[in-house]
Amino acid sequence: MILEMAGVTKSYSTPGGAEARVLRGIDLRIAAGESVAITGPSGCGKSTLLNIIGTLDSPSSGRVVLDGRETSMLAEPELSRVRSQVVGFVFQFHHLLPQCSILENALVPALVGPDPAAAETRARALLGRVGLADRLDHRPGQLSGGECQRAAVVRALVNRPKLLLADEPTGSLDREGAESLAALLLELNREEGTALVLVTHSPGLASRAARTLELRDGVFAK
Repeated sequence: MILEMAGVTKSYSTPGGAEARVLRGIDLRIAAGESVAITGPSGCGKSTLLNIIGTLDSPSSGRVVLDGRETSMLAEPELSRVRSQVVGFVFQFHHLLPQCSILENALVPALVGPDPAAAETRARALLGRVGLADRLDHRPGQLSGGECQRAAVVRALVNRPKLLLADEPTGSLDREGAESLAALLLELNREEGTALVLVTHSPGLASRAARTLELRDGVFAK
């Protein structure tokens, strides 16, 4: 298993001093290479759950084991290594650096890696795979939204992560761009063997994953 979660909860303190419970007891197991879609209404805790999986946030209680390591036992330097090498992130907006070329953006996660030359070779190959071979020197402002999202997918994959987390990755795209990106994510999931977790409002995108889970009121619907 690449991910095991048991009894995970998450609460936040409100300005009035009350406690807001976002996750109420999440149990989840994801195998290597699996694709899982997580759906549910706005505010049900989908993004919070994804952030906990990716170690961007910590649970209030419960156990999270990522790639065989319990995240609560890891110090921040090790968590940073997990985020850069075990997990890849794709968000609704690409968050590419506007002053950098597409190739430079794709290589950002590899800046502290052991083999920059190998990382650049992989980035060039992946950018070609997603149809951006002739855009390597372009900056994000010179590309369409769909092209920027494809570049963001490459950035997420350049370090060969074992788990790819995608939070509403097609939410900012038109229908054609969304369908193209959805197909790309699932193709790369199969070809790269990277486990894929998609948070989405799109029934069409969710239906492409091997498994769909619905999150409601902080728990998975039975």
